[in-house]
Amino acid sequence: MAASDEPLYPAAQCAAFWFGYADYAQWSKFLDGQPDDVELAQAFRAVALRLGDQTEVDRFIAQQRPLMALLMEATIYAQDRQSREVFETLSETCEDYGAAQPELQELR
Repeated sequence: MAASDEPLYPAAQCAAFWFGYADYAQWSKFLDGQPDDVELAQAFRAVALRLGDQTEVDRFIAQQRPLMALLMEATIYAQDRQSREVFETLSETCEDYGAAQPELQELR
């Protein structure tokens, strides 16, 4: 259960999104990963941990992370329109959500 009234999963979903992005960048010839990608993922994980149980957070991230890497593959390599829309929505959601989180202030 979350430790506050804030929802747990935007933070955990954003962590999975950025971990998946970093994973895809490691093996993709179309994307150059940056150390900031992992730092961003870790910062979102820190937000999720502040809000909820570590086991639940890490289970969710582990489940979603490979799916996010597949989303990157579909968006970047396959140029799939629906995947691009999901990517853009998640990216905007994470940016908006992260703007209010103290764990992400140093990364801005």
